Amino acid sequence: MQAGPGFFTGPEQVHLVLTTYAKGEPVESQGDISSGMPPQTLVWVVEVHAKAIHWDHSAPSGYKPPAQPDTDYSVVLNARTGYVSDQGECTCWPLPLSKVGAVVSLPPKC
Repeated sequence: MQAGPGFFTGPEQVHLVLTTYAKGEPVESQGDISSGMPPQTLVWVVEVHAKAIHWDHSAPSGYKPPAQPDTDYSVVLNARTGYVSDQGECTCWPLPLSKVGAVVSLPPKC
């Protein structure tokens, strides 16, 4: 997974945690859980905090972006295969990752 140029403006901090899908998916998605992987699958939950996230993805007709850009991006990916089951942006830094495992903090431009 690599963000294209301009995806992050002013990255400030990166957190990640190795956990199971059953624990990590609800934390990353703030309550939702899908059936993207078996519950015991090891996943990385990665969270990036930046001055702004510029994610050019499809949106419903009539969608109006927020007045202030989102500042946080998170993703759940299979630790063995790299398959992404969920990803999203918000203004929700920090996610409670320490509830599901040991949090690793990395420098902003890792």
